[in-house]
Amino acid sequence: MNTHDDVILKADNLYFSYDDDTSHSLNGLSLEIRRKKKIAFMGANGSGKSTFFLCCTGICRPQSGKLFFNGKEYSYSKKELLELRSKIGIVFQDPDNQLFSASVYQEISFGILNLGVPEEQARKEVEEVIDTLEITPFRHKPTHALSGGQKKQVSIADILVMHPDIIILDEPSAALDPRHTTMVNQIVNRMTQQGITVMMATHDVNYAYEWADEVVLFHEGKVLIHGTPAEVFTNRAALRQTNLEPPVVLELFESLCQKQILKTSLPLPRNLKTLEKYISDIHLNPCYGGKNTMSSEAKKAILAVSFGTSHNDTREVTIDAIEQDIRDAFPDYTLYRAWTSKMIIRKLKTRDNVHVHNVKEAMEQMRADGITDVLIQPTHVINGIENDLMKEDALAYRDDFHSISFGDPLLTSEQDNLDVIRAITEEFSDLKQDEALVLMGHGTTHYANAIYAALDYTFKDKGYRNIFLGTVEAYPSMESLMRMIKEYNPRKVILAPFMIVAGDHAKNDMAGDDPDSWYSQFKAAGFETETRIIGLGQYPGIRRIFVKHLKAIQ
Repeated sequence: MNTHDDVILKADNLYFSYDDDTSHSLNGLSLEIRRKKKIAFMGANGSGKSTFFLCCTGICRPQSGKLFFNGKEYSYSKKELLELRSKIGIVFQDPDNQLFSASVYQEISFGILNLGVPEEQARKEVEEVIDTLEITPFRHKPTHALSGGQKKQVSIADILVMHPDIIILDEPSAALDPRHTTMVNQIVNRMTQQGITVMMATHDVNYAYEWADEVVLFHEGKVLIHGTPAEVFTNRAALRQTNLEPPVVLELFESLCQKQILKTSLPLPRNLKTLEKYISDIHLNPCYGGKNTMSSEAKKAILAVSFGTSHNDTREVTIDAIEQDIRDAFPDYTLYRAWTSKMIIRKLKTRDNVHVHNVKEAMEQMRADGITDVLIQPTHVINGIENDLMKEDALAYRDDFHSISFGDPLLTSEQDNLDVIRAITEEFSDLKQDEALVLMGHGTTHYANAIYAALDYTFKDKGYRNIFLGTVEAYPSMESLMRMIKEYNPRKVILAPFMIVAGDHAKNDMAGDDPDSWYSQFKAAGFETETRIIGLGQYPGIRRIFVKHLKAIQ
């Protein structure tokens, strides 16, 4: 229960209308804000968030109801409003509504000098804020010549220099590029570390869930629900009423609990890092010892297991390239190949009279060759059905070898996610902010499919809001992608496969001329669309991950 001293801002039955008494932007809103908390305000456009913020700063005055700051009711006298605005600062969604001075330095100095702070002290305070918010490179520029991200930095500095008790941020990341979004988020974190109460309007449920101490959902001018992120975002009825989706982390956690992969007794994860820790804690020992003890010198081999492809052009630059990197990294090991797709193996035999071993045949060949210790490295993207069956086939021969060890598929750990993101962003370093990169994964009914949604979330979490990951056969689906792309509204969509080889799915389901292909669907939706037929195996960064996984079990 809140104590009187704990409440810094209180709204009591507020009503406010821009037009007349028949339509209210605030419709009996009551709310208490606790000191030094991070509060996320969410709700549909027009639900009253911005109007409430304007009332908190005295810019708008409610037609009825009361507001209290530090226990004292707002009086709306000129003197008290000036004092109030030195203690409650607002950073508008559009910084052009806030900035008016000729230069950046003058802009940041204006507010603190108007408070009557001595010039020398004010100068010191301004310099500290300029340094903290990394404004020094453009401190003498005219405010109208700044980029959107720089204007946002200056508008925050305007408020921060006055040492307010509360800072209100109305969609602070709106229209910012990934670098400035990350910078603004870091600035917000520093504010909260200084003990400032931060009230933020945002539509980003994933960010709000991880960042906030409390979440307030507005609906039709009043508070629908106010509680901890866990209380609010597990309330499906309230989310539906405000057109919000649950955070990805919670959806993944719930899915893994339903499949009995994780236990419901675990605390709700607040971020992807925690969820990945839960998953990594159930990771099995990848090394299996057989009954066959070594009576002679060890003879070591690596079995590279791939799904396979009938497209020789993409095989040469993906599977062959991965295997060559493995040979180069492990010159003391003999390399064997196995593919898991029976259909592709049959097709190659019929078409080219070329036989590729399946896993069982490869294990038998290594046994016949006198191999004692086997490292098996799958080139699978996830720990899905193919990977499970591969392990089952290989372990049927465990008694024939001294040891069998399995390297991880591409996406297994938190670090793998980060390494994959690095590899992709290096490959698409020319991606512009008004372009969207859409990656097509395969997808599976296996519970491991959750990693696709997790990776898509991680792209956004790391500031790459214009990179999207979907799947052909599962979630995130094309329907979900199309909705997200339309919300982002890029000038151009670039399609690329999120598969080791750029085979049939990439050439037909993604880039084909059929009306159902992703290329055709994005074109039909009015987007300039480009396809890049390049498999993940062509990315040097992806091949390095497979080599690293092998070294981890060596």
